[in-house]
Amino acid sequence: MKMGIALNLIIRISTLYFMSEVLLFPNDPRFAGKAIPIRNLIIVVSFSLLFPALYFLRKKWKKYPIWADNLYLSIFWLDMAGNSFNLYDTYYYFDLIPHFHGPGAIALVFAIAFGFTLLEGIGLATIIHMALEAQEFYTDVFFGTHNVRGTADTVNDIVVGIVGAALYALAYLYWARRYRSRPSSPP
Repeated sequence: MKMGIALNLIIRISTLYFMSEVLLFPNDPRFAGKAIPIRNLIIVVSFSLLFPALYFLRKKWKKYPIWADNLYLSIFWLDMAGNSFNLYDTYYYFDLIPHFHGPGAIALVFAIAFGFTLLEGIGLATIIHMALEAQEFYTDVFFGTHNVRGTADTVNDIVVGIVGAALYALAYLYWARRYRSRPSSPP
């Protein structure tokens, strides 16, 4: 539990740093033309507080789901770190990593923390990912940002997201069968 809390604090503090960096230097080549300051502000101020809000205000769980929260936050952390460390511009295919991890992680979060089946989690994660990809594409078209490298980039991101969601679910099923079926103490 202590390791989970420590990791949660590290993720939260580093995302605050990433947000501050973007707000202080919005014209830095790593961030310019991508609408990142607004996105990071929305993520840190609202989306990153989902689990604390549901736990403390709505009493959603008996015990705080620290590992589900860490998995959820890792989606935002990976995207923000990719921009901060200039990984998106330095490595052409880096964006496939967050597009693989995001839907996979959120599918598990839906199943573990919110009681969806894995198939429902995969479906909902895929729908959300596709909506975000459409938003990213059309933000480039209508507002002149440059987040997408063309239609093929969007299609590849969606395909990788579907694969990520399916593989994360399969890995979770494997883990659950292997480790949950073991006795908790030796005979």
